[in-house]
Amino acid sequence: MKKPQSVFLLLAFSWIAQAEGPFPGPTDEGYLLPNGWTLTPIGKQIQTEDQILNLVLSPDGKVAVALTCGFNPHGLVVIDTQTEEAIQRIPQKTAWFGMAWHPDGKRLYVSGGNTRKKDDPAAPVYVYGYAEGKLSETASTTLSVELPKEKVFWSGLVHHPSKPILYALNRMTNEVVLFDTDQGKVIGTWPTEQSPYDLVLSPDGEDLYVSNWGSDTVSHFKTAEGRLNSVMRVGDNPCDLVLTRNGRLFVCCSNENRVVIIDTRRGRPVETLITSLYERAPEGSTPNALALDPKEETLFIANADNNNIAVADVEETGEGTVLGFIPVGWYPSALAVSADGSKLFVGNSKGVASYSNVDGPHSPKARETGKTVTTKSGQKGAVSIIDASRCRQNMLELTRQVYKNCPYRDELLVLAPEVDEKTTIVPRRVGAGSPIKHVIYIIKENRTYDQVLGDLPQGKGDPELCLFGREITPNIHNLVETYVLFDNLYCDAEVSVDGHQWSNAAYATDYTEKNWPAEYGGWSDSPRSFAIYPSSGYLWDQCAHKGLTYRTYGEFAERQSEDGIMTPIHPSLGALHGHVAPHYLSWGARDTENAREFIREFDEYEKNYDSTDPGKRLPNFIVMALPEDHTHGTQPGAHTPRACVASNDYALGMIVERVSRSRYWPQTAIFVIQDDAQDGPDHIDARRTEGLVISPYSLQGIVDSTLYTTSSMLRTIELVLGLQPMSQFDAAANPMYKALGVNPNIKPYEVIPPKIDLNETNTKTAWGAEASMQMASVPMIAHPCSS
Repeated sequence: MKKPQSVFLLLAFSWIAQAEGPFPGPTDEGYLLPNGWTLTPIGKQIQTEDQILNLVLSPDGKVAVALTCGFNPHGLVVIDTQTEEAIQRIPQKTAWFGMAWHPDGKRLYVSGGNTRKKDDPAAPVYVYGYAEGKLSETASTTLSVELPKEKVFWSGLVHHPSKPILYALNRMTNEVVLFDTDQGKVIGTWPTEQSPYDLVLSPDGEDLYVSNWGSDTVSHFKTAEGRLNSVMRVGDNPCDLVLTRNGRLFVCCSNENRVVIIDTRRGRPVETLITSLYERAPEGSTPNALALDPKEETLFIANADNNNIAVADVEETGEGTVLGFIPVGWYPSALAVSADGSKLFVGNSKGVASYSNVDGPHSPKARETGKTVTTKSGQKGAVSIIDASRCRQNMLELTRQVYKNCPYRDELLVLAPEVDEKTTIVPRRVGAGSPIKHVIYIIKENRTYDQVLGDLPQGKGDPELCLFGREITPNIHNLVETYVLFDNLYCDAEVSVDGHQWSNAAYATDYTEKNWPAEYGGWSDSPRSFAIYPSSGYLWDQCAHKGLTYRTYGEFAERQSEDGIMTPIHPSLGALHGHVAPHYLSWGARDTENAREFIREFDEYEKNYDSTDPGKRLPNFIVMALPEDHTHGTQPGAHTPRACVASNDYALGMIVERVSRSRYWPQTAIFVIQDDAQDGPDHIDARRTEGLVISPYSLQGIVDSTLYTTSSMLRTIELVLGLQPMSQFDAAANPMYKALGVNPNIKPYEVIPPKIDLNETNTKTAWGAEASMQMASVPMIAHPCSS
């Protein structure tokens, strides 16, 4: 047996601490988020549950109603527009986006979305009474269809101005459902295109327009004739709609940083508003909600991922201009303007701050209190109430603040942040490349920094929260002590569904962000859609554009049958066809088995080192799922959590050892990160995670406390391989300059054998066994576009 390297490297190294921070948290001006962007929301904040997808003003102007549709319990928050206080908080079983007033102003229709609860019937459209500035505390009645509950997912709603007809979108069947609101029954259906989101009526009720989230189109129906009149192609991921009295239709295209303006009289798009702060910015602003002032001269646009509201002058047709920006909370996704135009209401789906979670999953502190806070449950929303007139007066100052909050700028598409290039092989110039010709990018599952590395005294950890310390993860500990320890690294995502998007694209579309919370909360199941895919694609798409070779081991791949081979999870992932390791096992297998399959293929690459055929050599880019540290919880008969994490640790050590003993090693870098940090506690931030950069060029024995993110790791991979940034987030992220030096040390790594039994299994009496059995019945969502 090989002699393992010493695990007491503190004795061998004089630890070098790089400049600290900044760490996420309150600042003099606002709040520094774990992704490196800053929040400075103006106005009054009213806390709500997470995921505010809609805001509507009552016809009498007395109240604003916010609809929360996230991980936490769903419901309506009724806000008095004069006192600016929440006067009602009404729970609703399930909810999703749609709200519409009856023309008499006495009834509010609210979408029930979809329900996945075992004994619940299909979700309905709820109807609330309204009088004297308050809604009824419960729905007075409901509207429903005779379909299985898995075939019903209500979205946008609108009521005819003079007829008793409610038009309701069903995302599962891709159709408009017509309800007779006097009789309470269905009177017709009209087919839309994929994933209908919002709908609006012309003032006379003769024309109905529907945004098709997954088809990049807007459908136009003639209501009196009950027929589809036309389908207009707009931009990527059309969602929120606003229609003016003179027939201009504004369409948010959330995956393209723009609002498309349709002249409905001419039946085609005629104008585009760019909503990003910078003209050349790639995806990442995510315009996803609209509101017009009463005079229809000013359009407010919620840029969800830029945490601001773009303010546009749209008084003159064909001359729309963005005047400036308003800083708001985290992920604004709903807007409303008061009847007199004096107040702007903003629904911030992720609230106004991030948070730590010392009482996170599996924390001893959570067991003491009986309360567990995760990246999902800890997230709260907030409604901002803003003085619109003061915004107009202070637009220049507010706009300056928004630019200050944003780390992205167009120059970053050409040059990364300044660095002494004599100290690192990571180049500043985009596309230049580096001595690193092969990148192996390993994505693991769900762990926080404190949970794995909190026992290391040289890092900013909490040993009380360390569940998988040195005994269980000797290789991870040895590697971060040999190379670089990152104690200020954060996942851009909250869960696996958006985690695998962020980990491969440095972005998750609004479709992903608006659907996962209710799914993980157990409230609903959303349909799969092309709206999941980021417009700039994934890292392997960038490799294809560059002419680099690439291969996936389990990431965005699945086996169609138990004995079948791995293929891309969806036919639309064209760039992955022919680039999938067919016999890699990924989910459900031991990671040691996964490592052996990779090593088997790697041995063939080694044999073909001198080949002139690029297809036989080690690919320039490999992405690999190494997911066993997800664990099976304490499900009886399954491997224990610590055995799963130890297997994952040993597999990583096996891979590093084999690669470091090859001829490819001098030109290789291995990057390792968690897709999210949802299943553990952390005393700094719930999104803080464990990550590694392993290469002959890695600096030795340092603690790097630079604020890094998932996007930082992607940015570094892009720079060393000569790839373009995909979104505003990888372009703006701090490259890992301090982790990679200029003097290679090709000493190979020696894997440390497991220190615990990898075959240890859970007993029926294990703590949490009953909960794990319940979780075992919930399907694992590894990728959001899997079938």
